[in-house]
Amino acid sequence: MMNGCTPLYIAAENGHVEAIAALLQSGANKDAASKDGWTPLHIAAQNGHVEAIAALLQSGANKDAAKEDGWTPLHIAVWKGHVEAIAALLQAGANKDAAKETGATPLFIAATNGHVEAIAALLHAGANKDAAKEDGWTPLHIVVWKGQVEAIAALLQSGANKDAASKDGWTPLHIAAQNGDVETIAALLQAGANKDAEQENGCTPLYIAAENGHVEAIAALLQAGAHKDAASNGATGGMHDNLTVLTQAGV
Repeated sequence: MMNGCTPLYIAAENGHVEAIAALLQSGANKDAASKDGWTPLHIAAQNGHVEAIAALLQSGANKDAAKEDGWTPLHIAVWKGHVEAIAALLQAGANKDAAKETGATPLFIAATNGHVEAIAALLHAGANKDAAKEDGWTPLHIVVWKGQVEAIAALLQSGANKDAASKDGWTPLHIAAQNGDVETIAALLQAGANKDAEQENGCTPLYIAAENGHVEAIAALLQAGAHKDAASNGATGGMHDNLTVLTQAGV
């Protein structure tokens, strides 16, 4: 069959519940995968067909079936932001912390796409809020990088590690400083983020803000008590000059 898709796969793709029931009753392989590794449950999850998902799960379909790259039906449902499909899979016991080959969990996928309701559902289900990818980035890193205010709040309220550092030492506050995102800087500082966290090269959030010329971000960090004289191993003169001028100006 084209792309290895079975009749059950096609029925699941289109949400034809009666057809799914008839095929399952006749003994159709509920986990037969297409050539790209997608099972009927994967495609039902992608399209948000909740009744099809329920029928497949009730028949014993593998809720954690993974493609070669590690994508499970829950990853797919989260990627698309199908909240009811996410709920059905979680209720069935799908692995909320299943990791792709890059280390990305469903929560990281939800964070990447800014799906706040999906983030909330996963956190409520007890997903690991600090599960990191291979590079050390956590869900909080990614929502800070994208400036997703509601998602940042949800993760911080859940107790996500505000000082989690990537492999090269970037914390969420470093990222917010680089982006000049004053609102996020304020939220992180209020949550108790380390204002003087150092990267591998010694750069603090204040240095990062200065390097990028983000005056308001610099002001917020200085007002929070950031160490204005902390030296970076690889700091540039331009960063020192920015800090000197701003400090003398009373920022």
